[in-house]
Amino acid sequence: MLSALLQKLQQSGCRGLLFLSGERGWVNTAAAQVLESLSGDVLLVGSHTVAGVEPTAKSTLLGQECDLLLWDLYARPDLNTLAASGGCLVRSGLLLVLAPAPQDWYSYFTCDDGSPSHYWQHVLRCIEQYPQRYHYSQTSGWTVPDAPFPTLAADASLPTADQLEVMALVRRVLHGHRRRPLVIRADRGRGKSALLGLCAAEFLQEDTGNILITAPRRQSVVTLFNHATEAVGRSEDASASALVVGDSEMVYYPPDQLLKHSPPGRILLVDEAAAIPPALLEAMVKRYPRVVFATTVHGYEGSGRGFDIRFADSLDRIAPQWHLAELQEPIRWSEGDPLEGFLNRCFLLDAEPVSAPSNTDDKLRVEWVDKMALLADEDLLRQIFGLLVAAHYQTSPSDLQQLMDSLATSVFVLRSENGAVLGAALVMEEGGLPDTWLDPVQQGQRRLQGHLLPQSLTYHLGVDEGLRMRCARVSRIAVHQSVRRRGLGRLLLGEIENFSLAEGLDYVASSFAADSDVLPFWLGADYVPLRLGIRRDPCSGSRALLVARPLSELAARFLTPVCDRFAQDFPLQLREIFSELDWKVALGLLNARDLTIRVNGAARRDAQRFAVGEIAYEHAYAGLYSYLANCPVGLPETEDVALALKKVLQGHSWKNLADEFQLAGRKALEQRLRQAYRFILSLEG
Repeated sequence: MLSALLQKLQQSGCRGLLFLSGERGWVNTAAAQVLESLSGDVLLVGSHTVAGVEPTAKSTLLGQECDLLLWDLYARPDLNTLAASGGCLVRSGLLLVLAPAPQDWYSYFTCDDGSPSHYWQHVLRCIEQYPQRYHYSQTSGWTVPDAPFPTLAADASLPTADQLEVMALVRRVLHGHRRRPLVIRADRGRGKSALLGLCAAEFLQEDTGNILITAPRRQSVVTLFNHATEAVGRSEDASASALVVGDSEMVYYPPDQLLKHSPPGRILLVDEAAAIPPALLEAMVKRYPRVVFATTVHGYEGSGRGFDIRFADSLDRIAPQWHLAELQEPIRWSEGDPLEGFLNRCFLLDAEPVSAPSNTDDKLRVEWVDKMALLADEDLLRQIFGLLVAAHYQTSPSDLQQLMDSLATSVFVLRSENGAVLGAALVMEEGGLPDTWLDPVQQGQRRLQGHLLPQSLTYHLGVDEGLRMRCARVSRIAVHQSVRRRGLGRLLLGEIENFSLAEGLDYVASSFAADSDVLPFWLGADYVPLRLGIRRDPCSGSRALLVARPLSELAARFLTPVCDRFAQDFPLQLREIFSELDWKVALGLLNARDLTIRVNGAARRDAQRFAVGEIAYEHAYAGLYSYLANCPVGLPETEDVALALKKVLQGHSWKNLADEFQLAGRKALEQRLRQAYRFILSLEG
């Protein structure tokens, strides 16, 4: 039967799925027999050796190819690794799934409380409903599917016609007019990274300047580097971050380091752009005149659909002559391969929000969703997860498992009258922990899994009641793109607060990557900032902001002093710790403070005297700082305010600011700063 399956895969050009189920020892023996019948490269996703094959590390999967892919589900492997591995299996290859018998999944794949895992039941359903599935069972022997394999096209040679067409567009970015970025959009396995590597090699061999590469992680560009090194006839280590040809270099930078150091380069190639926050991508477009973005439409690397929604508007605004190109033809497998659909369904890689109406009526309802409903209603599950994927750039398949299985996670949805999901939120209950853990946590000797906010309150902020208080942490919240900015997110959040209050929780909170798009939502909902993270995420370049809204008197008593301290300390931190913080985020946090400190008369007089040119910057600095740090009015997002904030509070140099604001030097910049203070003083009326 196995030989017949392999023959069908060779004849059709499809990739196949063989499900081996039974006791662990029997399954391992059967897997070894399959391996004896096959030749080619083998990859194993699991935690233990199976039939002499060692597990493959997730970090090495990108760029690899295999003829046989083993999923050892007995090991309950990481879902992100499973999803990534599916893209390694080549045309006519075989996916071999090793697992307990279907009737044993309920007892084997369980949650923390021993209840059956809804996610793994979803996986089993996907396997059992796969039309071309072959099943070899310890108890029942072979089961052969009725559905035939489609006959697919032969292997595509590189570069494909698709790739050649897009490569010409990449050349135009480098050699044509400036400020016309290109976005390459493709599904997994379409060869966008290979295309970028071939283009980079071509540009590098011209030896007229450096080629800059960035992506969320170094592993994301392994394929790019492999194709580039092969194209120039070299064999550098795949882990290298640079390739030198003559006097020119192709070099990789993490997104945050790229923007921090602004290295010179002829062109910037951005791979897996969907997994990089739009604010950083926008900064890249502003910083570099020739940029190419490549993004995965559906995939574990990031959400291309979310990228489309969020970043296209930015490009329209700052680079209206940008272009879009798409790659349709797969290169590792054939177009129409049925296994691709199985993988998409298994991990919801192609999940998208429902097509929502542009207008909404008043008949909206917020519902708490039972986890059994997510398993029973796959369409509802796809709507919810698709919405979260589109809204959050780092949503991954492991989040799907948490959505379906986490005992501490509640799912809330906002539905229209016809049942369409217009909003969704994941809420985790945290806290309610014993005081015996207080000292180990405050001393940094213990980290609490699943209690992010109580841990931070106790360790970073020294709140003695931080562990005992119970909170609802909103880990994800999203509203459909077509109905955003209509108060629906606030409506959803309000119902979460009502639910939390009824459950006797002390506060609702969230921790998120602070950027100027997300911050106004939380501040506008009366959430107060408690802490801004010291370290920046290397992918997003953003810092985590902790915000909260007290529900109980206990929470108000302990969180209000923390908020007051943040308000007092933040201006000081801006110069020493947060000097590179996005000025719009800094401004939002400054404006959100309920100040108990007021501007004294001397500070106001110094600011006024500087504004009209009576005293120099150095003589007025203390007053300028005090006035801006404790400004009695909210400040708008204007260039004048940006200049004052960056110079006086964040301590940027005269030279850098002159370059940024395109002024001749310090004298011109100081005149502009005086103008800025005249404007700010005028806001008092």
